[in-house]
Amino acid sequence: MDKPRDIELETRQGRQAALAWQHDGAPRVLCLHGWLDNAASFLPLAARFEGFDLVALDLPGHGHSDHRHPSARYHFIDYLFDVDAALDALGWKDCHVLGHSLGAAIAAVFASAAPERVRSLTLLDGVGPIAGDVSKSAERLRRSLVRSRQSPSARRRYGSLDEMVEARRNATDLSLEAARLICERSARKEDGGYVWRSDPALNWVSPVLLTEDQVLDLLRHVEAPALTFQATQESGWFSPERIAARKDALARGTHLFVEGHHHFHMDEPEAIAETIQAFILEHEVATAHGKQT
Repeated sequence: MDKPRDIELETRQGRQAALAWQHDGAPRVLCLHGWLDNAASFLPLAARFEGFDLVALDLPGHGHSDHRHPSARYHFIDYLFDVDAALDALGWKDCHVLGHSLGAAIAAVFASAAPERVRSLTLLDGVGPIAGDVSKSAERLRRSLVRSRQSPSARRRYGSLDEMVEARRNATDLSLEAARLICERSARKEDGGYVWRSDPALNWVSPVLLTEDQVLDLLRHVEAPALTFQATQESGWFSPERIAARKDALARGTHLFVEGHHHFHMDEPEAIAETIQAFILEHEVATAHGKQT
């Protein structure tokens, strides 16, 4: 596809930035990135797409989008309202949703909450959100309150973009090329150095998580056809049994395994691009609430 345009969406949830490859009349695809990533994480995949009206959001607190107000928090469920508002700002009644990691969790729950707006669902290394252990509810709430009393730590300043790339790679499985794409969009020049654009509040401790039973109920109510890709490297957050149960909960799910790490869609985009495009085109049909026609 052509090079993307930087766009800004003025939504009822605040200003959201995005990268857009817009083609009028083409299938509409909304891309949602992972935690502490940004819209640039979809650049390698989008480069292999042809003939799509594709928009990759910067979620609030990430990339070039606004941070939440200091009195607000980054509750998982609030991202659903951000996505809903972004679709309205784009003028999209519905679309295909493609998500990675946190973005995949948001996409799945949004499809359950607003089935009339999701034509198809593609999930990259994530089937629903992290669930909480009910026996540790009080412990989590206490940790969250303690963390909220602490003053935000000073932003680390880096002497070069290369230093930021190295720091990001030390904390993730990102390749050099992938880390640079994300860091170039996440970095801001300041006082002769570079700092992260992302909101430090994203590192908070969530006081409440959905239970696994709640997650499964939400997944059972996903009406859209779903395509999932799971990296062969096991997740530290989900057991194989939990992942299998979540996949089973998707009534119209197709599930594939891919070789690679958590960011396989950046490192080996050619391995999945054709499959995703074919899946989206197969389901590019008129959608009415509760009924696929």
